[in-house]
Amino acid sequence: MHDPELQSGLALARRLRLQQLAIFTKVIESGSVLAASRELAMTQPAISKSIQDLEQQLGVTLFERSKKGMALTDVGRQFEHHAKLMLSQLRYLSEDLASWKSGTAGHLIVGTLIAASATMLPNALGMLRRIAPQVVVTVKVGANSTLYPMLLKGDVDIVLGILPEDASVFLPDRRGLSSLRHVPLYEEGLNVVVSAQHPLARRRRPVSLAELHDLEWIVPTRDSATYRAVLKFFREQQLPMPEHVIESVSILTNLELIVQWNMVCIMPSSVARRFEALGLVKVLAFDHLSEATSMGYTIRSDREQSVIVQSFIRALREASAQE
Repeated sequence: MHDPELQSGLALARRLRLQQLAIFTKVIESGSVLAASRELAMTQPAISKSIQDLEQQLGVTLFERSKKGMALTDVGRQFEHHAKLMLSQLRYLSEDLASWKSGTAGHLIVGTLIAASATMLPNALGMLRRIAPQVVVTVKVGANSTLYPMLLKGDVDIVLGILPEDASVFLPDRRGLSSLRHVPLYEEGLNVVVSAQHPLARRRRPVSLAELHDLEWIVPTRDSATYRAVLKFFREQQLPMPEHVIESVSILTNLELIVQWNMVCIMPSSVARRFEALGLVKVLAFDHLSEATSMGYTIRSDREQSVIVQSFIRALREASAQE
């Protein structure tokens, strides 16, 4: 049976080469033809010819050239999205073939928010190492606004952390929103912490948010789901966000600000309790701090997950059962 879509796809596949896609994405990632040529150990003319051939085969202009360099056109940005997906699918195929042969090989790229990086992610990775010791794992820490686009482009395989009530706020153009699948694992509370040497650390009776409002605070960056949970918490207490605020999702920076500069920090309970057990912070007793958030993972719903990702998800479920 004649299938026009299949015939169109086959015609394009005959013209394109995977090496062209790899060169195209490397030029974007490295920022220039010169940098890409160094990373790929190719000459600049060879890189330029590959891009020109690709544009000719597609019948479109992917880059605007000027004295300042090269910039993606609108069509180029669309093609970047598809090129990265095709290359990531090829990587999944390679990893699955290796996994089917050995059951233990491959590469997993995890995007994580600070909330998941304290206990759930380390525990899940430890469990994964037991069943697949040869898997190479790359962990990328960021906020929802950076990790979700990376997931859609195939730059990460899975994103862990607090699940947003509305993921569209982290995807301004809403492209790919329907392709995200959010899976909750457990509920996570919020805690307010201070340094173990802070005067409030010795206080036995509960404190109120109003008492702390004018102090210097550390809160998550506003491009994260955790920030929205914190904002909701302050609103429920009929208080605006504090004026003296540093927005940060850097664990080391936050700890230094808490310990050395006596700042107040609001963070997920699992992170707070872990730091308290290490003697670094003191979790404050509160009259009211019941705001709970949903912890889980986000994957692409429009493609099959690799064997390695499936194994990691099973490890996540086992680890989350211990939270």
